[in-house]
Parts: sequence; structure tokens; C-alpha cells
Amino acid sequence: MALPQIGTKAEPQIIPTNAGLRTWAVPPQGLQENIVPNDLFYIRNHWKDSPEIDINTFELKIDGEVERTVTLSFEDLKKLPQKRFQVTFECCGNSPVPDYYTKALRISSVMEQIKGHGIMGNAEWAGVSLKDVLELAGVKDSAVEVMFEGADHGADEVVNDPAEVTYERSLPMAKALHEDTILAYEMNGEPLPKDHGFPLRLLVSGWYGMNSVKWLVGIHVLDHEFKGFYMTERYMTMNEPGSPEPYRYYNKLQVKSIITNPVPGETIPTSGYNLAGAAWSGEEDIEEVEISTDGGETWNPVQKLHDRVGYSWYRWEHNWTPPAEGKYTLMCRATNVLGVTQPMEFPNPWDGRGYGNNMVFPFEVEVRG
Repeated sequence: MALPQIGTKAEPQIIPTNAGLRTWAVPPQGLQENIVPNDLFYIRNHWKDSPEIDINTFELKIDGEVERTVTLSFEDLKKLPQKRFQVTFECCGNSPVPDYYTKALRISSVMEQIKGHGIMGNAEWAGVSLKDVLELAGVKDSAVEVMFEGADHGADEVVNDPAEVTYERSLPMAKALHEDTILAYEMNGEPLPKDHGFPLRLLVSGWYGMNSVKWLVGIHVLDHEFKGFYMTERYMTMNEPGSPEPYRYYNKLQVKSIITNPVPGETIPTSGYNLAGAAWSGEEDIEEVEISTDGGETWNPVQKLHDRVGYSWYRWEHNWTPPAEGKYTLMCRATNVLGVTQPMEFPNPWDGRGYGNNMVFPFEVEVRG
């Protein structure tokens, strides 16, 4: 006699997106809520193993173009005024490159297995203002940029050259001194998880995730523009031949929107369905989100566009009753307050890499009675 099978519902889990296990995506279900829980939040590291840092001996050093070199313990940082707000993070390499570009150019990347938009998420972060920390050291008038040094290092993940490099990024003074650029030690009410930079990370609101250096151990105020490896050799795309600048370097989040409901493979009933998703534009507000249910032939404003909180994404909803059974191509597109709208085509045709890809993405669904 065969034993009855007991079905168990599989819990969503983060999804590996490259063979090196350096990057993990949020599962589609994780993007359906406003706050992505820590265990489902995307992970983007440049090396497989996260640094081991003892919080009891941790020190953050601030030096360079300052009146005095300052070294702070974790407890010293916790004594400073706390800031807490939501921030939507997006990896600069989030979202797939269209097949017609990858096949024509025979390219791949460290994100070669990305099929959706899961290298992003929204969370509530807590920490201290970078401005308050810099004021302890006294920034000199000669300061041009602030460089941030992480504890993570190793050979370059793409070609192993250089054989040894530390993850370092810099910010212009205006962004470094912005009141909402913080040093974060909490994520969704919990101590910063190890893979997200424990015990301390930079958090650059409204900019791509690679700017928010993890496992922060050094802050160096510079009198010149920083030309480090991860500023000049990564996170850029080639411009059209003959352009005044040969490369485009990415910092600010581009205007973008995605569909989160339904999830891929979910069938929509003919009786109707509440389509939903998210839209964001970094430092700028979203003015409008539009929806198309016929592959971009016609567009209508979504019925509900919920305000963002802090630097979070905007959530949107739209009730759709399909006219008949069959296959449909859904699309959404966002426009920010500056009048910038998502492009319909892939924005990096001269390069082929997915950095900053904010194109309108087709979303195929099937409707059944």
C-alpha cells in the first residue's frame, strides 16, 4: 500500500546568480512587499567570503584632509545621534540584458544568470550621519572627495587582475556631507547582517548599491579626485563612438519600474487581477507610472501610486480585467518629476553590459478562465 504524500510549501529563498556565489537575488515573492526581509534581501559581494570583524576590537579611522585624525570604536559610533529611514537599494547590474544584445555580442557578466530584477530591495536602515562623524575630525577647505575603505579585498572577480585589490569608492563632498548619507549599523531593526557589511557600512541614499561600501574600516578625506580600480575600471559603460566622453560612470539611480504581481509563471484569471509593482528614481520623486496590457501599443496611468517613505521605492496598483483568455504582454513605465521617462529600448547598445539598465521590460502572462 502506497503511503500518502504530504505536501510542504517551499519557502522563498535567495537565488544565486553567478557560479562564484558572490551574488544572490531576491526571489520574486520577496519583491511583493514594501520591506524585503533580511534573509531574502539581495547580496552583492565582490568576493565569496565576507570579512570576519570582531565588534569588540572594531575601529573606524578618519584621516586625510582633516584637522585631526580620529579613531572610533563601535560604541563611540552608537553614542552619536541616530538616523533611521527606508532606502531602496539597487545593484548597478540589476535586470537582464535583452537576448538580442547578448547573443549578437557574445557577452556575459558577473550577473550572467539574472532572469528578473532581484538584485534590489527596500529596507529600513539605522545609523549615524556621516556628516556628524566628519565634523569630529574637522574637514579642511582643501577637501575634494571622501574615499571609503572596506575590509574586503582579493583578486578582481572578473579577470583576476589585479591580483590584490581592496574595495574602495569615493563620494564628492556635497554627497558625503548630505544629512541622509549615513554609516549604517542596523537593517530592518536588527544588527547589520554579516553579508550586508557587519558591523558598519556606508549607506548612500538614492545612489546605486556599489557606492555603499560594506565592512567599512577607513574614511579618507582627499584633496583630489579618487581614481581607484572600482571607480575607473568597473561600473561604467562605453558611449557611442565620437562622444565627448568615452565612458559613462554610474552613481545616481535611474528612473525605473517593475511588475511584482503576478510573479513569473502565475496564471491570471479572466475575472480580473490586481496588478502591482514598484517604481523609483533615486533622489528624484516619481511623477507617474503607466501600465500597458498590449505590449506597449496603448498606455494608461496606474490607478494607485502610493507615496514613498524616506528614500524607498513607490508601490503601485492597477486592477485589470482581461478581455479574453490568451497570452498578453504587460509593461510598466515610470516618469520622474524632472520629466525623465524610462526608455523603451536597451540604453547601452554600444557596450552591451547591463549597468544602469532601466529600459521598459516586457512581462509575459497567460490568462485563463
